[in-house]
Amino acid sequence: MTRVALLLKGDFYETPADLKREGQQVRTAQAVSRALENLGMEPFYLPLSPPRFAPLQNIQADLIFNLYASTGLEQALVSSLLELTRLPYTGSSPLGHFLALHKPWAKNIWRDWNLPTPASFEHGDPKTDDFPLIVKPDRGGSGEGVYSSCLVYNKSQLQEQLTWMASFSPLLVERFIAGRELTVGILGDPPRALPPLEITFDRLPPELPPILSYEAKTRFDELVGVKRASLSSELEGEVRRISESAFQALNLRHYARIDLRLDEEGHPWLLEANSLPGLDPDYSDFPRAAKLAGLSYHQLIGELVRLALEKPR
Repeated sequence: MTRVALLLKGDFYETPADLKREGQQVRTAQAVSRALENLGMEPFYLPLSPPRFAPLQNIQADLIFNLYASTGLEQALVSSLLELTRLPYTGSSPLGHFLALHKPWAKNIWRDWNLPTPASFEHGDPKTDDFPLIVKPDRGGSGEGVYSSCLVYNKSQLQEQLTWMASFSPLLVERFIAGRELTVGILGDPPRALPPLEITFDRLPPELPPILSYEAKTRFDELVGVKRASLSSELEGEVRRISESAFQALNLRHYARIDLRLDEEGHPWLLEANSLPGLDPDYSDFPRAAKLAGLSYHQLIGELVRLALEKPR
């Protein structure tokens, strides 16, 4: 029987009954564990609490299912440690995680690939009048550190936001694309785009801007909607193609999520890549997109295991 270690961020747990904390990681771990059991595998939990990495030594497993999502560049560090185990594991390599988490590098690589991504500035006060702009940390998970005040409409607001977010330094200042927001799951080898989803902001109160800010995320079910994106066949084809190319450009592997916006003329622009998208079956966008593509949750988890075992590098 295939033994699968579910790598988690946190304290040590041995059985599902030990998972006392509430939250998305717990729900995801339990759902993935059930799926693996239904696929005839033997899952067990492997929590990791840096700087303690001893649990990764001498793992008695055939595969590591990487669910270790974190802030900053820690995700890339943990995947580097997984390389040292010489065991197959799900998801991207250290390089893929690092490039996705380091937003300026990701955007520069996309530009080298002639992929559309908004103009951006990495340091200091950008010399531009091309407002609105959005200010965010230049590394970390998609949407991490974004607040409603990050969308600025003039130089005074920009300077105020740069000062307020100085503790997040370094910062990325990016031209804001005022249009529909899309997210595209990428799965497989070769990578295949899943049906695009649209993030809707119709229920936001007027004081909140149409972005996935911290304020909106804390009341996500109440304020934000997610639906199958209604696009022309030509535009959907372009969105899928750009998303697949963005995935390949960053050396991502097995699965990831690409976030985009459409401008007022309907042209897609790449924003960020999520190299370890959530797998909560009741909440996360990736399983929702996979379901639209005809994959049940168990089939999705089985496909990720297959990719890790058959295409480990």
